[in-house]
Amino acid sequence: MTMTSHAPHSAPPSPIVWTSVQSGLWVGKIDGEFAGMIEASKGQGYVATTRLAKSLGTFASVSEAKASFSG
Repeated sequence: MTMTSHAPHSAPPSPIVWTSVQSGLWVGKIDGEFAGMIEASKGQGYVATTRLAKSLGTFASVSEAKASFSG
């Protein structure tokens, strides 16, 4: 007799919902939980930081900073 095991299907991750909370500051949430933030850096670009305060880098646009969270 052969037994096979099927791994449970996991749901795809929820997208991050971004909200501009003030000029130059965006907060991201996944399912209502804090996921990270993006802050404009005085002419230097946009700094992306995870919920655990890990810097993802400085990016030329808000779109690029948001995309850094998907990696």
